[in-house]
Amino acid sequence: MRTAVAAFSCWMALLGLGMMPPPFQPSPSPGVAPADTMRVSIATGKVLTTMLPETVGETTVERYRLVEGPPFSGVARRSLVWPAADADPGTYDLVLVPAVESPADTLVVQVQVETDG
Repeated sequence: MRTAVAAFSCWMALLGLGMMPPPFQPSPSPGVAPADTMRVSIATGKVLTTMLPETVGETTVERYRLVEGPPFSGVARRSLVWPAADADPGTYDLVLVPAVESPADTLVVQVQVETDG
């Protein structure tokens, strides 16, 4: 019985490792940004705190929802925060949508992390 439990535990651990999301990395190349793109810059080791727009596309937004972003980033209503302490220099795309039933528009916040100093 113990062998079966140990084997099951190892199997679940291996499955869990395969399902871990990859670390959030800078975009490989900036390319063409979507129409609703906000661009901000911060120095490495700093904390990004920025207000998000009141509208995206033709939608008035009271609250956003973060769809894709780095660890420890978050949004409260229209305020975005990301402590970029361990971020490598580069451009990161954080993807947000209006926090409504079926959002039609997407906001991309392009964050340029630059070396401090």
